[in-house]
Amino acid sequence: MNNEELEEKKKWFFKENIRLEELRKNLEQQQGKLEEEEQVVEIQKQMLEKQKRSLDLLRKQLDNQKHLFDQQWQILERETRQLAIDREKFKRDKLMYRDEVYREARRKFAMVQNISHSGVNLFFKGVDSSAALKKRYKALLKIYHPDNAGGDKEVLQAISAEYETLSRNIE
Repeated sequence: MNNEELEEKKKWFFKENIRLEELRKNLEQQQGKLEEEEQVVEIQKQMLEKQKRSLDLLRKQLDNQKHLFDQQWQILERETRQLAIDREKFKRDKLMYRDEVYREARRKFAMVQNISHSGVNLFFKGVDSSAALKKRYKALLKIYHPDNAGGDKEVLQAISAEYETLSRNIE
């Protein structure tokens, strides 16, 4: 090899060295970019994991809320059924009480009718003067007047009828 060829080879090696150096720099830059991208990908993976944990937590909360809602719904259904049962019982009790009140009123009315027609001195027993008759009549009016708590119209009519009968007989 002569000098020129040697010079040519040196130039070629020099250029090749520069080209290789540029390639190496490019590769290092690309490797740096790849490392950065890997870091970005790793950060994104971590963010996705956080989101996944957050979604799992939200799913658990939703399941708990659904379970609680189902329990409350069951309680509501049970209480609604019990309310319907209680309402029916109340209606039966109301009818039974109304029937008892009607029976008692009929019994009292029958008793008053029997008393007024039999001529028995039930309210004024033992009264022998007109002053005692008036006193007893006023006392009975206070007790059996319909405006009072224990008052009854039919009983008051029976008292008045008996008073009228006795007041005609005593005078």
